[in-house]
Amino acid sequence: MSEYAEKVLDRLGDRAAVMGGRKLLYVESVECGFCHGSGHDACGGACGVCKGHGHVPVKPPVIRCLKCHGTGRTNGTLTCLACRGVGVVEVREGAATCPNCRGTGKEGKSGVFFCTRCRGQGVC
Repeated sequence: MSEYAEKVLDRLGDRAAVMGGRKLLYVESVECGFCHGSGHDACGGACGVCKGHGHVPVKPPVIRCLKCHGTGRTNGTLTCLACRGVGVVEVREGAATCPNCRGTGKEGKSGVFFCTRCRGQGVC
């Protein structure tokens, strides 16, 4: 897990529960994963994910994104398509650990492909 994601989870304390080894967060907004709350992108302009606010409103509960590990980025600079750069994804009511991938978010013998049933998030 990224250092940023660990800091967010540590700050939440009792507002978090565990699902499949990952913490469910019951919050109304999260610090932007893409800009780490600064509100700025790498070029100094306003962050395209949080629109310069540093925080993004979410519908609780949410869980750290497995594809980008909470950073909001893939391949270093690209916005994560699974969480749209936020770093977390919403978990619908009644969701459970994905039976197809057993919560790993990956499938196939080598585990390099993201699970199609849960879209790589380990919950469905």
